[in-house]
Amino acid sequence: MRKLFAILTMLAALMLASVTAFAAPSLVDNAKLLTPQQRQGVLAELHKQEQAHNVRIAVVTMKSIGGEVPGKYANKLLDTVYNDGANGNMVMLQVTDSRKWYIATDKKMKEIIKGDEAVEYMSKPMVAEFKIENYNEAYLVYARKAGELLTYYEEEGEPWDPNAGFNWLALGIAVLIGGISAYVYRATLLASMSNVQTAVAADAYLDKQSFALTRSNDTYLYTNISAVPKAKQEDRDASDGSVSDHSGDGDHGGGGGSY
Repeated sequence: MRKLFAILTMLAALMLASVTAFAAPSLVDNAKLLTPQQRQGVLAELHKQEQAHNVRIAVVTMKSIGGEVPGKYANKLLDTVYNDGANGNMVMLQVTDSRKWYIATDKKMKEIIKGDEAVEYMSKPMVAEFKIENYNEAYLVYARKAGELLTYYEEEGEPWDPNAGFNWLALGIAVLIGGISAYVYRATLLASMSNVQTAVAADAYLDKQSFALTRSNDTYLYTNISAVPKAKQEDRDASDGSVSDHSGDGDHGGGGGSY
């Protein structure tokens, strides 16, 4: 009986070691965008942030995902592959044929990386590197920005918010005081100018002894109108790293877009 127990214990240990050894790496470059040396550097930065915050921060590149929605595909990666971070999990999916990106967060991580602003804190500098095909730096920026957001949460006890601590009332008071001060200063300057007087009509400024209008004629030639459609806001910002795709649900957060 003891021998059987020992054998079962050994088998369980071997299975656990096998699962650990073959756990999915935090960087899977299926699109072959990085050199071997670059992959090592990105993996090192991802592992650094993961170990510092006890999370999973992954990068997956794909040439194509067929007709699947990037956000839902990234959510599946979290559910089936990248789900072993004690404090949360996050994956950035890049699809090269459609030039799409998506940052997906699990239930824990979406309470830390909260809202489009937090996602764009990572995505905008990352997408700027995508556009010049500097993929190595893009993934490094993504990992570092994720680390900054995690550090903020750990130190402040709340998710990062770009508007936190901004006092709109104080701004309004400052603008009001500035406007009043400018008006008083202008009125003082005008009052001190002895050679300036307010005229009732425009012709009061005309020196009638030096000017005499003898003929007046208006000639209408033609009008050429050229209309150019105004670019929509979403057209201008569609590929700057702004979030335009939401595939989140009760268990997933994040957002994505194009580049």
